[in-house]
Amino acid sequence: MENLPKNYTLAFSEQEILSSTARICPEISSWAEQAQESSSKQLLAVCILRGGVFFFTDLLRRLSVTVEPVFIRTWGYSSNEQLSGVRVALDDLVAEGRDILIVDDICDTGSTLRKLQNVFRELGAREVRSAALIHRQVPDSVFTPNWSAFQYSGPEWFVGYGMDDNGLYRNLPDIYTIPPVK
Repeated sequence: MENLPKNYTLAFSEQEILSSTARICPEISSWAEQAQESSSKQLLAVCILRGGVFFFTDLLRRLSVTVEPVFIRTWGYSSNEQLSGVRVALDDLVAEGRDILIVDDICDTGSTLRKLQNVFRELGAREVRSAALIHRQVPDSVFTPNWSAFQYSGPEWFVGYGMDDNGLYRNLPDIYTIPPVK
């Protein structure tokens, strides 16, 4: 894409993203195969919208087993707003007796993934695992995904490959960083 903002710095190229995604797929596939054999049920793969959709698609296309893709929305609220924590819209999702893979674009503190894991367990899921495109290493982390394509420790904002800059540039094939707002 031409004319990207000057403050964008390339973090991960499209090829690096695809390569790192392919790197974690054999282990996820192995787990998914074992889960399917022991439960006789298709794996439920849950994409957290909107940011996770590109990673979700590329990840699922490389898995060696059939999966049922499902899409959900989550909302995070800070402590100064009316609600605090993470809200989840599950619609008619049936988790009972299923093995679930949650897929998200980024795991910062992990509060969203932890909340979803707990929700799915309460709904009767057999086992819940998670994969994040980027696992940001932060001191106040409350959750670590089972798999991540990249580890990152800086405070920069990510844009591209599903992640946005004020609603823009989600469709970039590469991932860029933007300096944090001071």
